[in-house]
Amino acid sequence: MKLKEDYEVLAVKAMYTHDVVLPEMLHVAILRSPYAHALVKNVDLSRARAHPGVVFAISGAEIPAHVRPAPPFPFQSREPFRAGNPTIKFPLEQYVLATDRVRFVGEAVAAVVAEDRYTAEDALELIDVEYEPLPPVLDPEAALAPDSALLFPEWGDNMHLRFHVWNGDVEAAFADADLVVRERIRNNRFTGTPMETRAVVAQYDASNERLNMWDSSQIPHLISHLVHEMLGRPELTVHVVAPRVGGGYGQKWGFYPEEGLVALLGLLVGRPVKWVETRSEHMMCTSHARDQIHDIEVGVKRDGTIVGVRDRIVADLGVPQPVGGLAANLTTTMYCMGSYKVQNYDCTLLGVVTNKTPFGAHRGFGKAEAAFVIERMVDIIADRLGMDPAEVRYKNFIQPEEFPYICATGTRLDSGNYPEALRKALEILDYDYWRREQARLRQEGRYLGVGMALVIEPSSSTRMGSYNAGYFTAVMRITPIGRVQVFTGGNDEGQGHRTTIAQLTADELGVEFDDVDALEGDSELCPYGSGSYSSRFSVVGTSAVILAARQLREKVLKIAAHLLEVPVEELEWGGGRVYPRGRFEAGLTFQQIAAPAHFAIYRLPPGVEPGLEATVHYRDPNIAFPMDEKGRVMMFSAIPYDANACAVEVDVETGRIKILKYVSVHDCGNMVNPKIVEGQHTGALVHGLGGALYEEILYDDQGQPLAASFKDYFLPTVQEVPEFIMDHLVSPNPFTPGGFKGTGETGTVGPPPTLANAVEDALRPLGVQIRRLPLTPGFIKEAIAEARARVR
Repeated sequence: MKLKEDYEVLAVKAMYTHDVVLPEMLHVAILRSPYAHALVKNVDLSRARAHPGVVFAISGAEIPAHVRPAPPFPFQSREPFRAGNPTIKFPLEQYVLATDRVRFVGEAVAAVVAEDRYTAEDALELIDVEYEPLPPVLDPEAALAPDSALLFPEWGDNMHLRFHVWNGDVEAAFADADLVVRERIRNNRFTGTPMETRAVVAQYDASNERLNMWDSSQIPHLISHLVHEMLGRPELTVHVVAPRVGGGYGQKWGFYPEEGLVALLGLLVGRPVKWVETRSEHMMCTSHARDQIHDIEVGVKRDGTIVGVRDRIVADLGVPQPVGGLAANLTTTMYCMGSYKVQNYDCTLLGVVTNKTPFGAHRGFGKAEAAFVIERMVDIIADRLGMDPAEVRYKNFIQPEEFPYICATGTRLDSGNYPEALRKALEILDYDYWRREQARLRQEGRYLGVGMALVIEPSSSTRMGSYNAGYFTAVMRITPIGRVQVFTGGNDEGQGHRTTIAQLTADELGVEFDDVDALEGDSELCPYGSGSYSSRFSVVGTSAVILAARQLREKVLKIAAHLLEVPVEELEWGGGRVYPRGRFEAGLTFQQIAAPAHFAIYRLPPGVEPGLEATVHYRDPNIAFPMDEKGRVMMFSAIPYDANACAVEVDVETGRIKILKYVSVHDCGNMVNPKIVEGQHTGALVHGLGGALYEEILYDDQGQPLAASFKDYFLPTVQEVPEFIMDHLVSPNPFTPGGFKGTGETGTVGPPPTLANAVEDALRPLGVQIRRLPLTPGFIKEAIAEARARVR
């Protein structure tokens, strides 16, 4: 099916938050800290307030008189986490503007509201702020030292999160191992770069005590709740609409200070206000991700069998804000064993605060970090043992007949065929050919490498104490004219939900695809939901839609049987009609059934309520809420996976990498719309390619970010992206009615380990070791120089 969403985008009719224009609307500009760490001694707004066109200005010192501190996110209740495992120190009171201290470059210090954006920006230059600089904390390991400067002196240290998860007998496993491989592997810090940066519009109606908001968010219902909590006005109604979102990637899954700030400004000035984030603001202030150091040990037998994994993770959380960084790092600990049969597992996570941009959610949410580490380790093990890296993988894969398989950390992996996926990827790549070509080119002094990885991307997340409560709601109704309306608790950032909902509904009800309308992303019109992330729509959203349609179908059949005076079991459904078996012309159209259900209830069968509407709250059956005493829990319910294989050539003089061929064999379960799957998976692969080869956020020794625009932060363009060769396996999810697993994130996980493995394979004659990303030309040249120095 063609996508319902395409026309309005291609015809430039799509409405984004940036496009919202209201009468008498004012514009917001935010003054941000130039220091990574400093006390805010004084903020003088007098000159800014006097500037022509300025309507209002406010500093952090004034904020506590108007609002409460930011509510916690994603942990709804702090009680489960006050003690035990995990242990979390919740930040002290954090407001929408810094009140007495700034902790990263770009933290909001003051705001100006003006008649137009240019005036607001100009007025920022008239604000006088007195700072007292403090030593910045930039290295997460140095931050753990007793003499480190502290972000929150009341804590006594810089440890924000500590978590330990284990299973089996790890000590015995390592004692029994023939070889223990120890490595330090680092995930690079980078960020998402959606086409639409963040934007918020707020409109206050004092006569009805109503605050209308438009927000480029993945979680409109939660923003409504959190803004209401922050404002502390019980009588206030907060209505949030998420228009079309120009890319989310997890970054818009969070409660940012600006969302609360704009809401407050709308209340205080009594006119609509609008804030649109600049690209440099986005790079400095919207969450970063991936930044982890793993000290990992893997015990193996001589035949390549992995017997145990032990990992210690130090995660650089930046400044804690309610944007999901804690949950992302906890997720990493759950999947460091990847697709392999490893039951002896021990992992400790130390989440450390530094004077950097807050760590938050990002496509691949903690699983990408885990996959990079374990897939690098498998190649390193193969090299140490003199084995083919594919052979080590086949030796350790969970086998198809072992599904559903409960992994060491408690997740029940639903279905799959990992050996077949890798076999197929290597076959499409023509693995044997590239190995021969590698040997030939080495004779010519050229460096060709082959890399592979099989990555899992557990989807549809749920965890205790969080707002994502393990269910999804769909409301479906048939109107008196026979159209079908579907309202869900999710929203769409480009995944094609309207198309998918229409397909599923049309299939179940036998109506026309174009007769189905879907509405999402409205906190009042739609049923409550925790938003769109972690491929939840594919798993629990589609399930709710299917079951709502089936429930509605039963009611339609009951009414039709009564009107036609035939038993339900003798009815057939098709061609837009319900009819007695074999008598199509004697049947009733949807409109003929819907009309009496709304207008002539005396014609309904006894006990049947008026109207044609169904509400389904679908509860995910493959999750559990409480962690056990070892930290284990089923927090993701569907496990899509992806086998990647590639061939690359590395120019040792320039450090440049040329991708010669790249293959992805993906399994997302049943596919509702293969075109959507292709688009989502291609976009995710490009996203992963960027993190592998180009993207990195670095800081100088004063905590200044060195990439605050696309001048310094590089992304793959169409010229750098190879022609991905894609294929699919289909292992239906046995726990949901549609058998779907999710497709939006898996692709981003595979390219980093696959390309790292390929580059190390290419440069193995030089002794080059790849233990971090991105694989920039400069990094490759440095790695070659270091390897040559070791040889000398």
